[in-house]
Amino acid sequence: MSDASSQVAGPSHPKPLVIQPSKTHTHTIILLHGLSTDGISFGTDFLKTAINGRGHTLPQAFPHVRFVFPSGAPRKCTALGGKIVNAWFDVSSIADRTLGEEEQVEGLRESTIYLCKLIGEETAILERLRLGSGHLALWGFSQGCAMGIWVLLSGGSKLGAFVGMSGWLPFRRQIDEAMNGEEDQSVRRMRAIDYMKRAVPGCPTSENHSAFFTPAFLGHGILDIKVRTQWGEEMRNSMKVLGMDVTWKAYEALEHWYEVPLEIDDIAQFLQSKGFEP
Repeated sequence: MSDASSQVAGPSHPKPLVIQPSKTHTHTIILLHGLSTDGISFGTDFLKTAINGRGHTLPQAFPHVRFVFPSGAPRKCTALGGKIVNAWFDVSSIADRTLGEEEQVEGLRESTIYLCKLIGEETAILERLRLGSGHLALWGFSQGCAMGIWVLLSGGSKLGAFVGMSGWLPFRRQIDEAMNGEEDQSVRRMRAIDYMKRAVPGCPTSENHSAFFTPAFLGHGILDIKVRTQWGEEMRNSMKVLGMDVTWKAYEALEHWYEVPLEIDDIAQFLQSKGFEP
């Protein structure tokens, strides 16, 4: 059963698409869309096309999971000629996501506030079931992956899992520079958080390092020319420097999308290994 509603819907964010579990609710997965689509469109298509090797959709493979597809607010996208699209933050260049990072700040701040609130409300639902944030996963594709990893590293709470497909880490170079030369892992984490505070003033951040213990899966297509495989690898490396447990998979025949069924199977196996029951 689905409904296009949830507790969180800011003045500029469309209501999330919510797919209720068909069996007892034990876990929640929040999935973040890429550029120029929205939660309802992405979620509707993803749930039809993300088929595992047994021919099952995600709700069929994970009947205990509540799936939530929020939307970025309508905002100008410089890379699309100033067109107004649903996006988590502005993108200046499709060819190089490190260009125009200063233009990303407003969107990163606003979207992080929105998504942290959404995660808090979804966690509260789980807590009423005597569960908690360890039963929630954050999953993003492309810009949704970039937004998701920023939210995770900002938010402070350990989640059950993070899944990123074809994404990158915003301000990755500067975060790496902030950590450079420091041998103490806790100090590296503090320096990363301090830089994120300076880069995006007003963005929710936490001194709590538990988010760094969230296990992560990153998948990327070798043939991706929109978000280069190199950027995914650099994100993986930065996460490992922060002491995170990262599973990395690269798919040889994949462009800027997700591999069916191989990547979906890999992600399903990863989630199952973290307690997301089939």
